[in-house]
Amino acid sequence: MNKKSMGYVLGFTLLVCVFFGTAVATVHYSTLDMLRKNEALHRNRLICRAFLLDVEGESPEAYEEAIRRHIVISKVQDGAKQRTVYRRTDPGNEAVGFDFGGMGFWDRINGIVVLTPDLGQIVNIQFFDHKETPGLGARIEETWFTDQFKGLRIDWAKERDKRVIVGPSPDPNARNRVDAITGATQTSMALMAFLNAELDRIRQLEHE
Repeated sequence: MNKKSMGYVLGFTLLVCVFFGTAVATVHYSTLDMLRKNEALHRNRLICRAFLLDVEGESPEAYEEAIRRHIVISKVQDGAKQRTVYRRTDPGNEAVGFDFGGMGFWDRINGIVVLTPDLGQIVNIQFFDHKETPGLGARIEETWFTDQFKGLRIDWAKERDKRVIVGPSPDPNARNRVDAITGATQTSMALMAFLNAELDRIRQLEHE
């Protein structure tokens, strides 16, 4: 066979594509179950962290058990979509959490925000996934940043886009303000914008 012929080249190319395509598909489908389990573990770990739950161990079952014992999960209709709501009813530790999200600098940022029952303060905030720049906007998931939101006051008397401030404020000691991420101004501004919008919507849903 003439290895320089068009038929040979096309046939060889097709064979290589089929071989590697099959290999990639096989690996993908054989790891789907593991990927789902890892995603569930990541999500459950962040839910427990957001609600400040004590978890007995690091296994997937330990996180599932902590959520089962302390959190009631439900869905509420939010326009054309459903939003997940989490409620902790332990006496003295009551809190309500919502899935929330919006556009960051590069792509969508998704997380959970936990509030006091009166919606007056943020208990905690955690981020499930994002595609912000490593070392810059991606630092939103670092503890030093998320810890700033613990106990943060939501100033409902302010305009909607200033109820929670991420970055500079005329009052540096304002109880509704956290420091922005140095070098990630766009991510910080995007987070402030969609967090305030989501908090406004959450209050509407809670009062419906």
